[in-house]
Amino acid sequence: SDGRRLQVSPLHPTIDGRTVDDLVKGDFYDGAKVISADHISYEFDSTYDLLPAGDTGSYWANGILLGSTLH
Repeated sequence: SDGRRLQVSPLHPTIDGRTVDDLVKGDFYDGAKVISADHISYEFDSTYDLLPAGDTGSYWANGILLGSTLH
């Protein structure tokens, strides 16, 4: 609802214990209401994740706070 957008794999962890696939229209996440959560084809050969240096395992992607899939 605040204009942020992100393409991310469905099983990517959120910061509140869910996965991105759990988010549906109308949910609130990271201070905004989810307007849409559509499954689309991924057009690239690879995906990448970050391993943050901090203790939380969280990082910002396009202004959206996500959990890392790396440990």
